[in-house]
Amino acid sequence: MKGGIYIIYKSSEHYLAYLDTLGSHPGLESILELLDRLDNPQQMLQCIHIAGTNGKGSVAAYLTSILMEADYQVGTFTSPEINTIRETICINTHFISPSDFDTYLQHIKLHCEQMVQNGLRHPTRFEVLTALSFLYFKDKGCSAVVLEAGMGGRLDATNVLSDPLCCVITAVALDHMSFLGNTLEAIAYEKSGIIKPYSPVVVYPATDSVYEVFEQICKQNNAPLTVLDLDRLNLVSYDLSGQVFSYKDYSNIKTPLLGEHQIRNAALAIEVVEVLKQRGIMISTEALYQGLAQAHWPGRFEKINDNPLFFIDGAHNVQGAKALARTIDAYCKNKKIIFIMGLLQDKDYAAISKLTAPLADHIFLVKPSNPRAMDPHTLKLEVQKYCSEVTVCDCVATAVHMALKYASSEDVIIAFGSLYFIGQVPTALKSL
Repeated sequence: MKGGIYIIYKSSEHYLAYLDTLGSHPGLESILELLDRLDNPQQMLQCIHIAGTNGKGSVAAYLTSILMEADYQVGTFTSPEINTIRETICINTHFISPSDFDTYLQHIKLHCEQMVQNGLRHPTRFEVLTALSFLYFKDKGCSAVVLEAGMGGRLDATNVLSDPLCCVITAVALDHMSFLGNTLEAIAYEKSGIIKPYSPVVVYPATDSVYEVFEQICKQNNAPLTVLDLDRLNLVSYDLSGQVFSYKDYSNIKTPLLGEHQIRNAALAIEVVEVLKQRGIMISTEALYQGLAQAHWPGRFEKINDNPLFFIDGAHNVQGAKALARTIDAYCKNKKIIFIMGLLQDKDYAAISKLTAPLADHIFLVKPSNPRAMDPHTLKLEVQKYCSEVTVCDCVATAVHMALKYASSEDVIIAFGSLYFIGQVPTALKSL
């Protein structure tokens, strides 16, 4: 049996490698055709749809944890992966098994091949995974699904729901501008594409011009709009074990996720819970508190070592870099900081470097495992404007080894940037 699974899995890996060559094709025609051939499993699911630039995954993690505490079987679809593609498709935080993943992928592959035979475009990797998640969640009887948009919203493959339980838009910032537009308003319009008629909407606070985009599209869809109220959010205490905060009528809420931005994401999840309760989803106050306290989202200022302190963080764009800088200021005052850094070439590396590099005593640069990875020698020219000690490493393992050798027990090492490399850091650390 194991041998059989191994052979199928190798075949699936080859198929995924082929899908990687297809690139990205924003639009819904192909995913709708594929889902129709699968008998539209998405129509049989109760989904919470999340779009935004930053914070989508954290809000998804909070909502998944809360719904689990409320005794729902929760399917969660997120992207991208850190270690394995299977982590993007979970039920109650358990990755889809290798055998299930292979079985569903091979099934969907047949439909994709039939589409090509019919003269249609082969679905992309993300479209295939989106369809796979819907079919898997339907077959396994999930009572709720937390669905994270991949890029944008309006033309994203996840945007195939007719009546989501709630549409959520997290913080909006300039990112993926070649696809989504070069202004906040244009990007907000794309994110707002997930809004559906009469489905309630919860959004993160934004500038007046961005809020006007949200408000206008909600009015067009008769969709009730709720905005996170930052004036009623208060941080009570924090340390490396987590944070305690209060929001509106909820007091002394605990979360293990670190950084001021994470209590904002948690408060946004609370607003979503209030909407879900209005729609008949039974969630007790105890489930909300326990869910927030038990939430886990890897790679977001996640501590992976104590001596020296070692964190990994997926700060891969300007907004993420700003959040990381604030978090360093909160948790690492008067500490010597060592960075391990790797970015993709389509990110604003100049702005990210300006925000982060001045905080570091030494920076080790790596090249993420992605075709869009930035040459670390090019990145070095930028970060050297703010930090004189910069070393280009041949691989992640070398960077981890050199950072540990350089750091004292009192220092702090932070590996950040593309999610396509930070997942390798814990493995490299354990091998030393």
